[in-house]
Amino acid sequence: MVGDEVNQQVDLPMDPVTSRRAFLHRAGLGALALSLARCTSDAPGSSESGTRSGRSPDRPNILFVTTDYQSGMDVPAIGHRFLDMPTLDRLSREGAVFRRHYSTAPICVPARNTWITGQYPHTHGKWENIGGWVPETSPVLMTELGAHGYQTTAVGKLHLGFPDDEPLGGFDRWVSADRKGNFGAAGQQDDYAAFLAERGLVRDDYLRMGVEAPTPHVYDWAWDESWHIDHYVGARALEIVERGELREPWFLWVSFNGPHNPWDPPARCSAPYKEMELPLGHTFPGELDTKPTDHTRLRFNYTGDIPRLIDSDYRRRDQIIHAIRAGHYGNLSFIDEQMGRVIGALERRGELDDTIVLWTSDHGSHLGDHDLIHKGTHYDLSARVPFVVRHPASIPPGVRDGFSAHVDLMPTILSLAGAPLPETMEGRDLAALLTNAEASVQDEVIIEVRGNVSIVTDRWKLGLYPHDGEGDLYDLDDDPFELINRFEDGDYADVREELSERIREFSPVWPPAFSVVGR
Repeated sequence: MVGDEVNQQVDLPMDPVTSRRAFLHRAGLGALALSLARCTSDAPGSSESGTRSGRSPDRPNILFVTTDYQSGMDVPAIGHRFLDMPTLDRLSREGAVFRRHYSTAPICVPARNTWITGQYPHTHGKWENIGGWVPETSPVLMTELGAHGYQTTAVGKLHLGFPDDEPLGGFDRWVSADRKGNFGAAGQQDDYAAFLAERGLVRDDYLRMGVEAPTPHVYDWAWDESWHIDHYVGARALEIVERGELREPWFLWVSFNGPHNPWDPPARCSAPYKEMELPLGHTFPGELDTKPTDHTRLRFNYTGDIPRLIDSDYRRRDQIIHAIRAGHYGNLSFIDEQMGRVIGALERRGELDDTIVLWTSDHGSHLGDHDLIHKGTHYDLSARVPFVVRHPASIPPGVRDGFSAHVDLMPTILSLAGAPLPETMEGRDLAALLTNAEASVQDEVIIEVRGNVSIVTDRWKLGLYPHDGEGDLYDLDDDPFELINRFEDGDYADVREELSERIREFSPVWPPAFSVVGR
């Protein structure tokens, strides 16, 4: 097995699932991280909030914070304790932390359309990072909140495919930063592109720098930090808050591009991680030969030059993965710093405790696990993502062990806002789980990605790949890192058939109507 994860002790209680999946033997990385200069030194650390505004709690303000490529292990309170993210630490300490929250569709566009529709890909129609806006018959989160009296504002990457005649997609205002490098809405001249152009810099400048780096797509940001896309997103959100441009009740979506590649944090943020002995992912030579064919296809998607570089000299594998992870974690620390300034501004204005803060990510990333780099599978590093919710007046702090998923976010946000719940939504309202840590809303989650469908239960994870006639099955009790595929093992036939039937019962059409791009 290549690499080990670290199972540091956590301040929040560990459930049986986490203990049996203990990621790594203790390596003392937390102490090393704390001994180094913080990237997030400016983030507010106090838990004392400012004066309450005193307005009615019926329609609380809502701050929706999203990242791209952040896995559930990237929540320090329940995962990588060496991560320097004091803002997320504070939200976790003062809010509800969901330990088993899954991306319903762990690819950017499908996941984000699930956020705003409360629907599975088989309903909203977005199976891949292609296609246009959701059908007009689908109410979306922003319009439903607007109809309930909310001012809706977005800053950053939405990646939703708005049509030309509806450039705001239901928002009252969008400060757009929808591309990092060559990712996002191709050809779109967004606000961030205009910001760079005013400074004589175009995206191709730093995209070229990433391709030419010793490890492709990994480099320290070479320009003024305020020009970085994640600083831009944080700074614009901060301005909106500090200038009082939000009309109550408000919904503010702050959406960062990172830690999506290119992995490009300022050197001060990546430096501590470069010096650490980082987890390098769980895999073994030939693992992909034992897994569904679709995983091999994914290996060369997005940045195929990285696996080709590894294959050309496997002795460099650990060095390459270490560089990628140092950049990934550095990006997260930089994002946390930006978000800390926004949280601090709300606190100074006395608005923080009147605001429901939610933090999640569209999907995670493998970063070397299963010999993969990016996203798009049902493995935990790709599909299990952060979900942290803070609202002291209504949500007791602590860990939530029940299952939840992105398809549940729209009904939950509308419920918290006191808004009606459209019948078009397929997710569940998680309010009961937010207010009662012992509650259970569901005993399984379904993941749909690229025409493949998976089910996750307490013990099992089964994926069906109907267009290839393949599958994979993992016993999470015995194999927490999802390495040994039991799909063809006769000893597991009964489990395979039972879970397969549950997937087929869930799916309105079998096999799902989907054609994989590139076949």
